Amino acid sequence: MRLGKMWPLCPPSFTSTSTSASKKRKISGLSGLELELSLVQLRKLRKTIVFDDVLESEPTPSDTLGDDLDKVIALLESRTKDPLSLSFSAVNESNLDRLNITLAGMLVLQGQEKLRDAIESTRELGVAELWSNENMYKHLSFLSNTYSNNKTSSRMFIDGFFFRTAAMVPSDQRVVVMLEKPVPSARPRESMMDTVSGVIDYTALLADARIARMHLRNPPQLTPRISQNVVAFFVAKANVSDGIVLEAHTPQALVELVACAKHLGKSHIRGALTTGDRWIFLAVDLDSGGEGATYWESEVVGWRTEDAALNVTVPVTSNRYDPAVIAGILSSWVPNSFSEFDGDKWFYKSPLSSDVKNS
Repeated sequence: MRLGKMWPLCPPSFTSTSTSASKKRKISGLSGLELELSLVQLRKLRKTIVFDDVLESEPTPSDTLGDDLDKVIALLESRTKDPLSLSFSAVNESNLDRLNITLAGMLVLQGQEKLRDAIESTRELGVAELWSNENMYKHLSFLSNTYSNNKTSSRMFIDGFFFRTAAMVPSDQRVVVMLEKPVPSARPRESMMDTVSGVIDYTALLADARIARMHLRNPPQLTPRISQNVVAFFVAKANVSDGIVLEAHTPQALVELVACAKHLGKSHIRGALTTGDRWIFLAVDLDSGGEGATYWESEVVGWRTEDAALNVTVPVTSNRYDPAVIAGILSSWVPNSFSEFDGDKWFYKSPLSSDVKNS
């Protein structure tokens, strides 16, 4: 088991067993995850079968194949009634359907004029702190010129945004970040025995100075009791490789948020999914009857560098590509993580149309 690591905000497999080659696996021997993945692929294949107009008395190969696939799909669907036990990293889109975690709409960045005003309102926050607005740009420029873009460097960029966020909160409050916090199993739908569990990369706690100091010394568990005195915001780090986009990791981040909300006894929770330079913000509303959740997903928010003669720089642009947007969103969302999102100076809500929801 990996133990959670913590730092104060200042700079600082899948395992399988081998089987005999001669031993055949029955469908009943497939794991829950294998059944779900098989169903996804078979349904995709089923949709590709095209039926031409022929007389009903003339059976065709596609008829036979389609019927056979329907039988296999029906058999597998009957098997998926067995409870699933999923790690966060194994969750995919089809699992979200089963867990009744559905998209309510998108969070769209405000227009340029409103966004510029929002950015400028944050410039002076923490101006006397080490992690002032000015030093954030210097730090991001330093990292961009020093570290190659990989999994290790992405953490450094994420850390930088949390450092800046810590400097922006009111002086009587503190931010404490827990790294790689184990999250016990939780049931997203109370009517089903399916569970999710795993490790969440970043847990940012906001509390008054005395309580924050106590949690820094003794890392708390995620329980309803601690949520009486602190607010928690969660971030999942995505390892994006060639051909895999950031959005593909959204299901994992969503079940992490749902599981954390369940353990904290909260109806609303916010978090983010990020590679360090690109961020997706998520606001989740749990079903009042315990049957899944709905969520709002932001468009991708990213910051950019500029090439100079010998170095790259992170410019102050006051537009959507300014890193101050990400820092500003974090400083607004962390204190309000347990509140239902209804729009703010950074985003407005764009609900899905009924046609899209029913498709």
